[in-house]
Amino acid sequence: MKKITISDVNKKYLKIIGYLLVSGVLGYVLATYVAKDPTLTAIFAPTINFVIYIIKNELTKEGYTEVLREK
Repeated sequence: MKKITISDVNKKYLKIIGYLLVSGVLGYVLATYVAKDPTLTAIFAPTINFVIYIIKNELTKEGYTEVLREK
């Protein structure tokens, strides 16, 4: 059994904060400058966060491609 350390937990939390910051900034930029409606940030930011999460899972071989490859 792997022992979890404080630094492991901090790394995980920093990744989550990073995803949220990136998706928030990209959502704001997309909503404000592309769609010209800042209220759309509430839709764009979570969507971008989800897309980043899916890409991360695929790159770390924890997503659909790995499941399909195993079958």
